[in-house]
Amino acid sequence: MQKYFLNIIILLLIILCFGLPLSNWGAFIAILVILYAIILNKIIIKTNFLILSIGIVFSLTIVKINMDNEYIHMGEQIYSPDDSYLEEVLPDKVALLAKNEWNNLDQPFNSYPNNTENTSNPWAFSADAFFDTPKMTRSIKNINFKNRYDMRIGVLNNAKYNYFGNNYGSSGAYYPLIFSFLLPESFSSEKLCWSGKLIIEENNEWIEYYSEKIKCILLNKNYWGSKEYLKIYALDFNKTIPLSIKIDNNRQLLLYLLSIFSSIIIILLLTNLNRYDVSLISLSVLCILIYMADQYFRGEHPSSFSGMPYMGRGNDGLTHYSFAREMVEALYNNNIKEWLRGSEDIFYMMPGMRYLLGISMPFFGESIFGLLLLISLTPIVIRSLLQRIFNKKWELIMLSCFFIIPIFESFGFFQIYFAKYTIEGFGAGIAILTFIAAFSILWKDDDNAYGKTELLKAGFLLALAISLRPNFLPTIFILLSGISIHFIYTKNFIKILPLGIGFSPIFLLTFHNFFFGNKFVPITNSATIGNNMRNSPEQWRECFNALPGSCNKIFDHIGVWVSFSEPWYILIIGCLLFIIFSKKLTLKNKIFAFSLVCGHLVFLFYEGVARYSHGIWLASFILCLPIIKQKIIHTYKMIR
Repeated sequence: MQKYFLNIIILLLIILCFGLPLSNWGAFIAILVILYAIILNKIIIKTNFLILSIGIVFSLTIVKINMDNEYIHMGEQIYSPDDSYLEEVLPDKVALLAKNEWNNLDQPFNSYPNNTENTSNPWAFSADAFFDTPKMTRSIKNINFKNRYDMRIGVLNNAKYNYFGNNYGSSGAYYPLIFSFLLPESFSSEKLCWSGKLIIEENNEWIEYYSEKIKCILLNKNYWGSKEYLKIYALDFNKTIPLSIKIDNNRQLLLYLLSIFSSIIIILLLTNLNRYDVSLISLSVLCILIYMADQYFRGEHPSSFSGMPYMGRGNDGLTHYSFAREMVEALYNNNIKEWLRGSEDIFYMMPGMRYLLGISMPFFGESIFGLLLLISLTPIVIRSLLQRIFNKKWELIMLSCFFIIPIFESFGFFQIYFAKYTIEGFGAGIAILTFIAAFSILWKDDDNAYGKTELLKAGFLLALAISLRPNFLPTIFILLSGISIHFIYTKNFIKILPLGIGFSPIFLLTFHNFFFGNKFVPITNSATIGNNMRNSPEQWRECFNALPGSCNKIFDHIGVWVSFSEPWYILIIGCLLFIIFSKKLTLKNKIFAFSLVCGHLVFLFYEGVARYSHGIWLASFILCLPIIKQKIIHTYKMIR
């Protein structure tokens, strides 16, 4: 218990270095390092070092109190000429300018009002302000953004704004944004640089500032006059002239660097990670950055480097993020029931992703850094599995394949895929991680090697995996049934209890559907829709009745799951069957192999695209690695 308490204290020290929300790369990497140290049991518990670390955080806090800027109050909202609630708080000239600019653009899409009910604050909600009471959307220390995506504007990921017609692609329409800033007088004498359109209050008049290139003005005290705040509005309506604003103020950069420096000292004092561990952390972060860069430069998608991806229009990720924002806003307003409802009475979309985002957003703000922390732990699991199979040399070779050389990427054995799925807002990355982590815990021949805590964790991880990727259900159901029967057969009845307790949260999904929707639905009600079940039983029946068209569709469908041009898929399926029927292999291995074969059979009916099937393929690949290794060694000896 003392160990867990100290781990929490150390994690809190890192959080205090940066403060909430933890929506920057420095905080993300520092927390990731601490999580690695906790999981790998490499926390150094020395009283002197702990006291020194507390002193560092205390000193940093004093420096921040004395150096920090006063808060800038910021409002952000999707502009709509039909938003009467927002128009009420806008000055007449600003409202008229916004309406004229929107009408002149003559866009092919509608900008629907975000406010549909009477509200005292018509500005958009931001998870950044969860622990705050902002005047508008949120309070910030400085303004510095090159475009809207740098500012992590959460309302842009509202599923209401999902237009992607007119060949806009996944980036979708450039919805009009309006901003409001209240600058305290402490920002007088600072230089304000911008491109785009600003409207600044001067001597009780609203003056329009417009520039297509970066232009700067000095904010002298005359702008404030006798008022406490300088009021600035900004419009970002035109994609060809994106709004950019920067106030030259180096204090925030200095404080951020001090936060990073303090966290580094604490990490050096309180952890004992070796070069190997640090390499895993570095490569995990690098994989995230590589995919973000690829998405931006090659995919021409809005940048995700701010930590908040602009979710692809028409994709599930947008819906998950939108649901999570609604849940967090409900929780902010003390509506716990609505948070638990998860924006649906009966789940249609897989439920796990919205709840993970809904838990992480209060702490990480309008960002996915909380989820990126989870998928960055995948290398720990992969390394643990590889260490059971290979010597050190081959372990490093296989890890190189996992990070850098994608020769096994067809099986999902590639860290960039975990980053890709998570950045795009899909639950597959975390689902695969939790499934493989449970696999790592349960894949043991000796029943006595299972601790109660381990079984509890394994059950919970499997429940979480199903909530994120429901197509794992058949595999996990058969796996748990097989292991439970094995425990009964070997008279280890007591081990079933922690496994069952860990898995029991899965029934909360069924309870949710019954409680809110008054209907018995185990997980989601989308399991049998045509978009998911591409090969229905009726289609198979038509094929068996010798209707060529139906058979062609089935073969095309199966080709998505098992590409006929890539024989290694067939090799792995054959390996699983070999494990099942081999007399030399243990019953535990047979249970795993049989459950995975059943997981593969799901794709005879459901779509077998990568993000659905990679979890099953990855577990199959790892289970088969010892067999493949033995066959290669045997063949090598025969040749020699």
